[in-house]
Amino acid sequence: MKTATVIGSGISGCMYAWALQQKGWNVNVIERASATGGGCRTFTFAGHPYTWGPRHFLSPYPEAYEFLNKIVPLRDLKKINYNYQDDIDTFFTYPPHEDDIDKLPEADQVRQELRDRPDVAEGANYEEFYTQRMGPTIYRRFNESFNKKAWMLESNAEMDFGIAATVKRNALETGERHEFKDWYNCYPLASDGYNKWFDYLLEGCEVRLNSNITNFDIENSIVVLEDGEKIKSDIIVSTISPDILMDNAFGELRYMGRDCHFMVLPGERIFPENVYFIYYPNPETKITRLVEYKQFTQHESPNSLVVIEIPSKKNKLYPMLIQSEVDKAQKYIDNMPDHIFSVGRMGTYRYIDIDDIILAGFEFKKQM
Repeated sequence: MKTATVIGSGISGCMYAWALQQKGWNVNVIERASATGGGCRTFTFAGHPYTWGPRHFLSPYPEAYEFLNKIVPLRDLKKINYNYQDDIDTFFTYPPHEDDIDKLPEADQVRQELRDRPDVAEGANYEEFYTQRMGPTIYRRFNESFNKKAWMLESNAEMDFGIAATVKRNALETGERHEFKDWYNCYPLASDGYNKWFDYLLEGCEVRLNSNITNFDIENSIVVLEDGEKIKSDIIVSTISPDILMDNAFGELRYMGRDCHFMVLPGERIFPENVYFIYYPNPETKITRLVEYKQFTQHESPNSLVVIEIPSKKNKLYPMLIQSEVDKAQKYIDNMPDHIFSVGRMGTYRYIDIDDIILAGFEFKKQM
């Protein structure tokens, strides 16, 4: 029987382990944490369930939705986001709604800019693209400072890779205020979120938790654990950053992270109905977003968990949409032996989501 070592048991690791196990491979999953699921696993804080993220399922693809929904039934979200404009002390829905333009002091200017927009935004970087997409005034108010703060950039022009491909939200909402009206926008009904899905995907695999890899011999398909044990397999599927796998041979890759601060507040609901996120674009505050998790989890309690998110470089969560970094990541991937597969958000250095990973897993299963 052919053997595979999967490094990491987040969604990518679990999905690719499932694909291999379905094809009859002997699969060994190595996870340094004490539980599977990575950032999508449900934990609790003072009894309140949460995921690091948060991770609602968002997709236009029925095959990805159906695969997930059959294991962990999902409920549809009518998800609304708020954006606080501090200079006029007003909360707007985000993306901005056409009915709210008159609340802006620059309303006439905004309407003219919207009329003057090109039919298709083609800017070479974030700043150019979003200025074309929504007009200079809305970009300045809602996006410019927020994006620089969220990614710790001096200028949004630094972000120059794949901007159009990452756009999911509308530039301006119309009609009902919730976003992604034509997509699956869901969250698990179960109180433990996606956890049973991870169990399903890893059934039949050997899973080693609390296992830290100290050395990678990728030429010989060997990983060495902290206790000195060597694990050799026919292939390695890695979900970690490719610079770690190859000992920073071409330099360290840049990532952004988040610090999360947890608060349980008195009240069954803190945010207005159907408001899940509140964004803070003001550059003078470190906060980028507040999340009320009960809106996702429907947890029953007289109190509610709200998490404050602050950009950080203490952890590596988000690949940078910068061409030079993407090129560096691709150089790593191109120099890997054929029996090494670098997958998932970290492994491919692409800002991909749950649905993308499910579909990539399907394709990988076909190839194997």
